[in-house]
Amino acid sequence: MPRFARLRAAEVGDVRPGLARMTLSDGSEAYALTELCGPIRVGDELLVNTSAVDLGLGTGGAHVVHTNLTSPFAGRPELRGRVMKARYLGEQLPVEAFEETGGSPAAISPTSGDAAFDGAEADPAEISDPGTSVPSPSSLRGVRVVFSVLHSHALALAATVRAAVGEAPGYVMTDGGALPFVLSDLAAACLERGVIVTAVSAGQAFGAPIEAVTVASGVTALVEQGIDRIVVSPGLGHIGTASPLGFSALDLVGHAAVLDALGAATALAARASSVDERARHRGVSHHTRAMAALAPVRTVVPTPTAPTAPTADEAAGDAVWIEALGQQAVGMTPLPVADALARSGLSVTTMGRSLADDRYACSWLGAAAAWLAAAA
Repeated sequence: MPRFARLRAAEVGDVRPGLARMTLSDGSEAYALTELCGPIRVGDELLVNTSAVDLGLGTGGAHVVHTNLTSPFAGRPELRGRVMKARYLGEQLPVEAFEETGGSPAAISPTSGDAAFDGAEADPAEISDPGTSVPSPSSLRGVRVVFSVLHSHALALAATVRAAVGEAPGYVMTDGGALPFVLSDLAAACLERGVIVTAVSAGQAFGAPIEAVTVASGVTALVEQGIDRIVVSPGLGHIGTASPLGFSALDLVGHAAVLDALGAATALAARASSVDERARHRGVSHHTRAMAALAPVRTVVPTPTAPTAPTADEAAGDAVWIEALGQQAVGMTPLPVADALARSGLSVTTMGRSLADDRYACSWLGAAAAWLAAAA
């Protein structure tokens, strides 16, 4: 069960459209998704969800405004779109999804038996021949997609690619982490500085410039804008446990299989660290090894080669375990991640640690960035 408290807003600062951060009357911090709960003013009495902070979890370190008791929000006068995100929660919201407004029939044909999600009968004129109503296996040919376990790593990788080739990749945020795109200061900075061309919130995630029902549709939306380098990851707030199956990014291997079937070249950016205090994440994380072991299709895992790091012996050992798990180790000279972050003016942290100071993490991310940058 969640835990709530009634507190007043003592100080309020609008961070960007859709997000406000505030200090509450007891000195604690909170944030509000103002598209869901409306604007917050100093003195307003708020019902805030305190569960994560009470548990000492790292999910933002702030309470979440649930309701403005002083000025209850009735929502916007107009409803746009018919795809619901955060479905069946009190805050569920309709969005205009790419599949409704811009999906290309050349890329993804409608399935013959599908009707509108509200149960309405399909128009017989819109029902296509079953033989032509499946996705084309060459829809995404020529597109490269890198999957990253962590949100911060994905955007650091994007910054590195942009610094190397002068063209920014696109970004797809899955619903494996935080659902609201607006929560990510890093994603907002990347959009503002042109580190990513645009972004998609897929699945139950919401709030990016483009909305999509699935990751595959999100990638297709970017491709239709002429973007052929794409990074995919969960949002911030990745959940990880000691269990080999208990982490947010495990579903990325399924997304990779779908995109592979559509003709895209896919790769897994290994999560690695030389400074993480947890043994399961030092070196190459157990998350990456689990994904490599369970991936249903043979996937590229870019591995760093000399002269940066690891050593030649380490690189050979990495190739062995990757190949032993059925994946394809591709040696790449890492692009300089720390330099790219500095040039972009981005400060990227993971668990409070500076990514630029983690030599091993940067080495593996740099290899993945080099693979993505090599797209034709």
